[in-house]
Amino acid sequence: MKEISVPIEPDSEGYLDKECPSEPCLFLFKIHGDDWSNIVRDEEVFCPSCGHVAPAKSWYPRAQIEAARDYALRTITNSMNKAMRADAAASKRRQNRHSFLSITLDVKGGRDAVLVPVAAAEPMRLRTACESCGCRYSYVGAAYFCPSCGANSASHTFTQTLNTIRTAAGLGETLRNTLGRDEAEVMIRTLLEKAVQDTVMSFQRLNEQLYERQSGKTARRNAFQNLDVGSDLWSAEIGHAYVDLIGQDNFDQLRVYFQQRHLLAHQQGIVDQDYIDRSGDQTYAAGQRILIRDSAVREFADLIEELSYELSKKVGP
Repeated sequence: MKEISVPIEPDSEGYLDKECPSEPCLFLFKIHGDDWSNIVRDEEVFCPSCGHVAPAKSWYPRAQIEAARDYALRTITNSMNKAMRADAAASKRRQNRHSFLSITLDVKGGRDAVLVPVAAAEPMRLRTACESCGCRYSYVGAAYFCPSCGANSASHTFTQTLNTIRTAAGLGETLRNTLGRDEAEVMIRTLLEKAVQDTVMSFQRLNEQLYERQSGKTARRNAFQNLDVGSDLWSAEIGHAYVDLIGQDNFDQLRVYFQQRHLLAHQQGIVDQDYIDRSGDQTYAAGQRILIRDSAVREFADLIEELSYELSKKVGP
């Protein structure tokens, strides 16, 4: 059996195209060619989106496989053409020009196909390097796992989540122009309320990872969903509470948003006296339902980002 080597080009930035082999996913991404050769193991590669694991040979995109098949077919065609032309030439050389009867083999047609390497897709906009193994990869959308070692970086996921939250906060006008009035308002409210909850969850996970790295201990479950509990943990560990990092006014506003997240998660957004007492928010009376504005979502994301940045500086690498 003859093997045919198919050259596959990297993109202009040196990244190779890959695709998750799991049918429900089929996530497209890229890995830098040097890292694919020097860091990624043959035994297992991880999908950045779903975490599916498969050997390195399983990650060729379907479009590349089809292009490789065409390349192989053209290679075989060219080989057959070459062999037939060689046979024809040999037949002519064997003929005796003085014989009474002369039979020669003449090959017509069979034009050789042009062989070009399998082209890469255009470079992807989002690029990152794994904090654990250094593997460089790029993608469109969101990626949660390093394709080389499978590490799930809380800081990387945190940044992605905040970007998604800010995008969601800006979709109001688009939805109003696309959907009916009632459908648009329901969708906008759902997106904004989910954004508040996602902001707290991403902050919680980042804090858990930073705290474990700093202290060598695991904080109790959901400790960092509570602003005061989380602040006390950091105060004991590094000598800085949240208020020390972002100031009293910003901390007070964060308290309101954290309490609103609690209402959305546990009381369907219905205000009770406990919310008023804990948050200091006198905007609502008990029994009302909170309203989340896009401006509030963006402010919440900005405050959380600032606090996380200042905390990360105190914790260090």
